[in-house]
Amino acid sequence: MNTVSEKKVLVCTNFRANPNHPSCGARDSDKLFIALSEELKDTPISTEKSPCMGLCHMGPNVRLVPNGKCFNEASLEKLALITKEIKAFIAC
Repeated sequence: MNTVSEKKVLVCTNFRANPNHPSCGARDSDKLFIALSEELKDTPISTEKSPCMGLCHMGPNVRLVPNGKCFNEASLEKLALITKEIKAFIAC
């Protein structure tokens, strides 16, 4: 059984400089990472930057590990919903 300390929030921050190839980093995932880290600072889950998750066309992407949900097209506007889902993930 997984303990809370093994659970993580991964935020893809991969950046491609070519505007013809989308990437999470080009869609402000660094700002999302900072906001999530701040929202979750008093919880027992770590927030980490992640390399490419292979879902660039649906980014920015946030994944809960192990075996958690993946949020596509994540944004600061969706921060409250994502944070709520993360807190439920911590509790299970």
